[in-house]
Amino acid sequence: MVLEKIIEVPENRRIFLDLPPELPFGKVRVSVFSLSENPQEKAGSLLSMRGSCKGIDTMDAYFARKQAEKVLENHKKESN
Repeated sequence: MVLEKIIEVPENRRIFLDLPPELPFGKVRVSVFSLSENPQEKAGSLLSMRGSCKGIDTMDAYFARKQAEKVLENHKKESN
């Protein structure tokens, strides 16, 4: 069974569902899709994030640094 209804989301972004009695109880999948009137809103928010991770380590650099720290820790433990 598929139920679909377009609603207005209030400022507090809370909605409540009253389900019809013919809907069987148990596990269900609930999906929420935004019907944005201006598709540029999404693109604008993504474009505003462009370059926000500049200067942050790559995963390879992070793992190399962590591996070097572990080697140093192990060396200190062995020397004690």
